[in-house]
Amino acid sequence: MISAIEYAIVNLGSTATLRASTPELDFVPPAAWYDLDNDTAHKSMASRVLLRSENPTPVFASNVVIQYFDLGQCDVIRLSEIDTTLDISALDEAHVLNHAADLDGYSCVDDGTYQADGTDLRIRRAQLSYATASGNSMLSIFTATTTETTWPTTEPEIKEMETRWLRKTTNPTSSAS
Repeated sequence: MISAIEYAIVNLGSTATLRASTPELDFVPPAAWYDLDNDTAHKSMASRVLLRSENPTPVFASNVVIQYFDLGQCDVIRLSEIDTTLDISALDEAHVLNHAADLDGYSCVDDGTYQADGTDLRIRRAQLSYATASGNSMLSIFTATTTETTWPTTEPEIKEMETRWLRKTTNPTSSAS
């Protein structure tokens, strides 16, 4: 469970509905990255999935998962007031490396490591909560996962995409609903 969604359901009586990405929210990724088709992304509980083209084909594909959750008519979640690091610490062999909040507590970024199927992975999760023009509360999540060995190469690309995601999501003409 995503801690911010769990908080919204338990404390605010919210529901969480995954929304599709829209052209207004989509950004152009760096050259090595490509979009997974929408149907497969939605079946994976994601609004958008980006994969990194690597040669030779790696055991684990570097990926970015973007989710837009409509929480309905409830207060916008101040992410700085909940422990979003639980999203990482719940993973196998997890270690939280960093946690930071910004935008008056409505944005946070968590970095960590964990293992999956014997592979050492690096994860970066940025979250943003906001209200739509219609008054609904939204939670947008940007999660990037790579192997520990590819992190030094992919980190600049991931942070570039994170900046583009945040810019598109906070643009007043964008809407995830």
